[in-house]
Amino acid sequence: METLGRFASVWLVLSFCGFPACGYGTFPSKDFEGKLIVLSKIVDYINQRPGQMNADVTLSLTIVEANVVAVFLHKNARHLLDEHRSILTTILKLCDSTRRDLLDTIVPENEDVQLLHETINYPILWLKEISWRRGALKEGKVTLKLTYRDVRELIMQGTPKEKESDRCLADIVRNKLNSNDRIPGLCAEILTNRKSTRGYPLTHQLLIVLIAKMLKCDRDLPSSELIVSYCSAILQDLIDIKTAGFPDQTPDLMMEQVVLCGMQGFLEFTDKYYERLVLSWSHPSGCFSSFGYVPVHPVVVFEF
Repeated sequence: METLGRFASVWLVLSFCGFPACGYGTFPSKDFEGKLIVLSKIVDYINQRPGQMNADVTLSLTIVEANVVAVFLHKNARHLLDEHRSILTTILKLCDSTRRDLLDTIVPENEDVQLLHETINYPILWLKEISWRRGALKEGKVTLKLTYRDVRELIMQGTPKEKESDRCLADIVRNKLNSNDRIPGLCAEILTNRKSTRGYPLTHQLLIVLIAKMLKCDRDLPSSELIVSYCSAILQDLIDIKTAGFPDQTPDLMMEQVVLCGMQGFLEFTDKYYERLVLSWSHPSGCFSSFGYVPVHPVVVFEF
């Protein structure tokens, strides 16, 4: 299960709907309605094509649903215009019904993904207040000499790989079901293999910490410190692929990075540049491509 996969954009768009501004009293943003319409199209796209969806999409809808609920619960929700409230209500209802349908219809590829599909797709698990902050992360540096091979190798550098990640996440759920509040041995081993880990393996290590913390299976694990450390490293990855012009499948990786660290409140991942970039990758049908739709010119020339 490529846990955030190609539909990471489903809930990425939601994170760009002006929510960072909620904490600063400027909610909603001027283009809030336009972004809600984009999000509505994505959810509708999924609803109309259940046979094309996988477990990743169910998780995406779950988190969208949780975030829409968070909007309604926020103290600044009173500033919502009637039309915004109406669109959000429609999105919430469609997310809920589509998520329930996917839980019934999708057949995960193995028992680990099956367990995850059945247990972590409850919006209440993902419902939390975001404390927005800037400056907590280690400042990233621009790498002036990146080769095509550097960027290609960055994408899948280190551990865990897909099946190992699924097994670790499923083991966290098993510990939770068995009232064991410690991180599973496999996950602990993965998290100790931090050296030279980049790209998807790095974001998946962060996801392991986030899931363990969410399910309260992180006893003796310095979760808060690890989240800052991982997002600092992920920010460096993001700067590198941005410098390279987002080649190959890096748009999908970028969306995963922005979602995971953006939802932890790190404003470095939620600025207007990334918002415009991601929205430029949307297709009129409502879907997003892992490769993007608008070419992004690199800042540097690749060396071979």
